[in-house]
Amino acid sequence: MTEQSKGVLITTLGVLAIVPDSLLIRLIDAGVLTIAFWRACLASSVILIGLTLVYRARTPAILRGLGRAGLVYAVFMGLGTLLFVSAVQLTTVASALFIVSTSPVFAALVTRAVLGDRITPRMAWTIAFSLAGVGVIASGELNASGPAFWGNLCALGTAISLAFAFTAARSARHISMVPAAGVAYLLTTVALLPFAAPETMQGMDWIWAAFLGCVFVPIGTSLMALGPRYIQPAEVSLLLLLEAILAPLLIWAVLGEFPGLRTLVGGAMVLGVLLISNLIALKRARRVPMPPHP
Repeated sequence: MTEQSKGVLITTLGVLAIVPDSLLIRLIDAGVLTIAFWRACLASSVILIGLTLVYRARTPAILRGLGRAGLVYAVFMGLGTLLFVSAVQLTTVASALFIVSTSPVFAALVTRAVLGDRITPRMAWTIAFSLAGVGVIASGELNASGPAFWGNLCALGTAISLAFAFTAARSARHISMVPAAGVAYLLTTVALLPFAAPETMQGMDWIWAAFLGCVFVPIGTSLMALGPRYIQPAEVSLLLLLEAILAPLLIWAVLGEFPGLRTLVGGAMVLGVLLISNLIALKRARRVPMPPHP
């Protein structure tokens, strides 16, 4: 198997593993902070235990080696976790995921401000059309007191948080961010403990939470953190669009949640422009072969 094929396979499996995330969040009958607490607590436990089994005595050194970039990644990933759970609970899953899928757009702006990367003409029109699509999605929820409005706002906050996390990861490409993901979920768990009500979970809630935090989130997070080591960032972004397409369809099939016409139109705009932009970037990137993975 070539490096390219390995990267595509790893990233695709990671995206498919995270698709049920939104559905399981919806199925758990508990408060937003409680769901976010258990999602983070279980995911951090699985990832950190896995790291200990792999690295054994070197685990503390691996965690210390994350440095400032790893800490920034962990903080913003943790914030993104809380905002994402809130978004899925307050607005339609389709709206939330279409808006969150704009994170590469905000990442371009953040890397420009922090790392000095130039915003190309391609990224300029990608940003403009993507934000126009987000505007169409949000235009149906202009009532500031409506929960859907705040859900869309949380989704936008998730996209921005992920942008800062991606920038931190890019600034330290030699460091694997899988351990940082474990730290991110651990920080989220500690931060939410005083405000969550962990004991309110009942019956099937525990089953859904176990699938969410022990299976889908840690597997999806870890695989998507490994994928970029083998394939171009543009290809990773392209594969991530699968979640924004498949998760709303899953919610529609299981819960019967129709996302609404404006959400579908705005989402089509967002996905369409990101698809075209990433295909252009991928075509250009493939002209320059990636160095073999060490």
